[in-house]
Amino acid sequence: MDHQRYGLGLILAGIVAWGGSLARGEGAFPPALVCLKPTFEFGSVAADSEIEHRFVLTNQGSRAITISNVHVTCGCTKAVMTTNHVAAGGMAGLDVTISLKGRRGHLLKSIYVDTDDPGNPALRLEVTGTVLVPIEVQPEGIHFGTVGAEGTIQREVLLTATGTNVFHIRSVSASSTLISAKGETLEEGKRYRITVSSEGPRAYGSTMASVRVETDLSRSGQVDIPVAAFVAGDIVAAPGVLLLIPTATNTVRTSRITLWSPASKPFKVTKVECPGDGMTATISSVSADRSLVEVKTWGALTGKDGASLRIETDLATMKEVRIPVRVLSAQRREPVLEKP
Repeated sequence: MDHQRYGLGLILAGIVAWGGSLARGEGAFPPALVCLKPTFEFGSVAADSEIEHRFVLTNQGSRAITISNVHVTCGCTKAVMTTNHVAAGGMAGLDVTISLKGRRGHLLKSIYVDTDDPGNPALRLEVTGTVLVPIEVQPEGIHFGTVGAEGTIQREVLLTATGTNVFHIRSVSASSTLISAKGETLEEGKRYRITVSSEGPRAYGSTMASVRVETDLSRSGQVDIPVAAFVAGDIVAAPGVLLLIPTATNTVRTSRITLWSPASKPFKVTKVECPGDGMTATISSVSADRSLVEVKTWGALTGKDGASLRIETDLATMKEVRIPVRVLSAQRREPVLEKP
């Protein structure tokens, strides 16, 4: 009898100790944030609309979980958590909004939720579907590749009405004097050909421009066709495009451009012209056939997007190199959280 009482006491003590460890989170299941439906398929929708969806996240662990960040893969996607703290067994919502403006064809967007879940610290969610457009563009952009400074280069793009849509071209324009574009009717209301050309001489370096086609469609009636080319010469610059991010007035960002001669021709950079205020450039010679340009930028960089950094050299066969400037939107990496 005493042995039975002793054994029962040990069992009860073990249960009490196990319960106490659970209360303190010792030996409990770790936090585990899951989504039973991690992929949302919105089907086929018209362009220029918005997709809205709420992902339901559940903490299947026995301890609370903390959401530290939410990452999206592009600026067209917004993700908002209803809370950044999910109790054991609790749930939270992630509201996702995707703008389809300018999108076409198959779409796949990923959202990453960073947590203190030791088993899956970055939960991946997906939104996918098809964006229907009234005008199909083939190809969607033109890349001439590496071309010479002289001669004529030309490419074609076909615009085709989808389904029962009918459209007519009102105007065709180019964003740069380096290229020209014209439209031609193949089938009235249904099919058109856009011919994009560039006449020499062309400035050495990377060229980025676009062709805009205005149509009479009330919705999604504007088509933008990106155009790119690299004009090779005796001097090559890297990167070929200067990507800049706006900052506060007292915050300075530094970018570096390396110039070299593939044929090992000696040269010097004699001058760098920046497109307006908020930018300065310094020149340093690395070797006889290689130089470095250091660009410092600050402020909003208004009017810089689409401009060019003009670099002059003393090489007779390549007096000038132009570097296109692109200004990116500054995006915060912190999660967007609402109060529970």
